[in-house]
Amino acid sequence: MKKQFCFLIFLLSLNITNKVYSQASKSAIDSVNSLNYQTIVADLDKSKKIFSDNLEKARAIIYPKGEGIALSNLALVHYLKGNYDKSTQYHIEAIKIFADNKMYKELSDEYGEFGYQLKRRDLKKAVAYMQLAMRTSEDHNIPKIFRSKLYDNYGVLKEMQHDADSAIIFYKQALEIKKVSHDSIGIPYSLNKIAVLKASQGKFNDAFKYLDLSDSYRNKEAGDFGRMENLSFRGDFLKLQNRIDEAITAFENAIVLAKEVDYTYMILYCYENLTELYKEKKQFDKALDYHLKYSVYKDSITNAEVNTKVAQLEIAYDTEQKNKLIAQKEFDLKSKTQQLTFTIITLVLLLGIILAVYKYQSQKRKRAIGEIELKNQIKNAELEKRLANEKLNISRELHDNIGSQLTFLISSLDNITYSEKSNSLVPRLDALKNFSKDALTDLRSTIWAMKQEDGDLEKLIMRINETANKLNSTLNGTEINVVNNIDVNIPLKSIQILNLFRIIQEALQNAVKYSGASQIRIEFNKIVSGFELNIYDNGEGFDSKSASDGNGLANMKTRCEQLGGKFNLISTDGGTTINCLITTG
Repeated sequence: MKKQFCFLIFLLSLNITNKVYSQASKSAIDSVNSLNYQTIVADLDKSKKIFSDNLEKARAIIYPKGEGIALSNLALVHYLKGNYDKSTQYHIEAIKIFADNKMYKELSDEYGEFGYQLKRRDLKKAVAYMQLAMRTSEDHNIPKIFRSKLYDNYGVLKEMQHDADSAIIFYKQALEIKKVSHDSIGIPYSLNKIAVLKASQGKFNDAFKYLDLSDSYRNKEAGDFGRMENLSFRGDFLKLQNRIDEAITAFENAIVLAKEVDYTYMILYCYENLTELYKEKKQFDKALDYHLKYSVYKDSITNAEVNTKVAQLEIAYDTEQKNKLIAQKEFDLKSKTQQLTFTIITLVLLLGIILAVYKYQSQKRKRAIGEIELKNQIKNAELEKRLANEKLNISRELHDNIGSQLTFLISSLDNITYSEKSNSLVPRLDALKNFSKDALTDLRSTIWAMKQEDGDLEKLIMRINETANKLNSTLNGTEINVVNNIDVNIPLKSIQILNLFRIIQEALQNAVKYSGASQIRIEFNKIVSGFELNIYDNGEGFDSKSASDGNGLANMKTRCEQLGGKFNLISTDGGTTINCLITTG
């Protein structure tokens, strides 16, 4: 009996130790999550790492409040860096945690923050979330001191809806709350909002008065984010007054600070304004320089986002699988510990309980495993959908950015050749214009192939016929024919459509540019295990061994093999034959 009593004391002390450790961990997590706004925006990359680590710590000890606030801070960091998809994901996760755990103060703040960040993308939805935030705060008697940020941000939305009277009321309400609570960090934000509103009404004396007062607070802050923001406001006000030189100085100074804090939106905003201001001064060389900087910076961000979105999805998927594996191991360990504890206690009380507990735990484990398997299936389906959406987004980015730029280039070349018909550069400009048109055609065809969902061979052949007809109308001395010898329709995956289309594109380009062929034939034939693609031309031919790494041959071979096919090329003086043998399921 004495031994049993000692053992129970040991279990009790172990439980107390675990509670003390858990409480200390929560305090550390709360301390990191409470970093103020100025510290967060001073170094966005550093803040991203800090809150990512804090999120993992909160999840490790199952601490919902710490997890939700860490997600909220990560949403803010990604929003400021221009990663809106990631920011939205974190906001939604945080909202769910706060709602499930009835954390109404945090839930109100999250609704408000998410709504405010939606203002430039969906104003109607932004207003709805902000109203939901204020209603949550009022329904659950959240102290008024915590509503200042909501009033500030709701004022911005009212201003965007052209309701200046309501906006100034909310701004002043927020300012009074901050003054009462001596919120030196929040006061300049309210002052700035009032200054912007005054400037929009043409009351520049009042606008600069509020902005100067805001500067007095900003100059005491540790980071540069606030000073950068005030410089951009000053530039806006000076620009509205047509004080061009002073506005230029303000925006140039703002750019320096924006680069230090890696604030993407502000860098682009300053470049855009400087372009307009130097155009007003008729200093077109500097205007062009800033426009080029704006274009290059915007393109670099766009390309980086396109390249990283798929990688982010893959990382998210891998992380999800690892988390599930860890959760499974923790579950197994917890189950074993519980079984051991119950076994020891039940030996003291009654041996007969062991069997019932064991059966209960076994059934519970089976249910948990079944739930995990179901969640895996759901996650896989969601991932496939997200990847399909991402492919559509990438093709849209290619069309909207590169396509529009090529179109602009072609139009510009047309204008130059028309106005300079006697210039000796006209043939070279014509060649460049034709090259740009070919590039635009190739881009549009690639976008078509990328956007395809699962389809069939007939759909692909129809597109190839369209491409051949367009080329036949522009080529001199070369005729392209498409022959379909397959009398059944063969289903194709989207990746198969893309790769087959790119093989044919590459082969046509090589034949037209290099072979001197007068006839090109694209032929589809049925075979027992699938079908074959043959591309013939009656051109000069080439040494396939010496040219194996050039003319895109390696790319065609790789694409064919990625489809599970066999690639073969024969080239003689009488022409060239490319064969891709595809095995279907």
